[in-house]
Amino acid sequence: MADKYRAAEVTAWLREHEQADAAPARRAGRAVAGAWNRQEFYASATFPALVTLLRAGGQPTSDVDRLTGRLARAFGVHLRDVPAWDPRPDWRKEIGA
Repeated sequence: MADKYRAAEVTAWLREHEQADAAPARRAGRAVAGAWNRQEFYASATFPALVTLLRAGGQPTSDVDRLTGRLARAFGVHLRDVPAWDPRPDWRKEIGA
């Protein structure tokens, strides 16, 4: 079965809409597409890579919720925002967000 979400497409979106540099966008694109293709539609699977992207661009990490929401809408993804569904509900403490 082919992957539904392509890292190159996520990377291109991040570069275009977030003006992200190539290397951080590529890393985040791979992480996000990989998580979504594994059906991991929760925060701990995607936010750490996106926080790293924001930090690399000098943007506040508090923008991660906004960025993730826009990215999910762009790709038609429904993110599970209920902490009980997340296997790592304390992920924000781990990344300092």
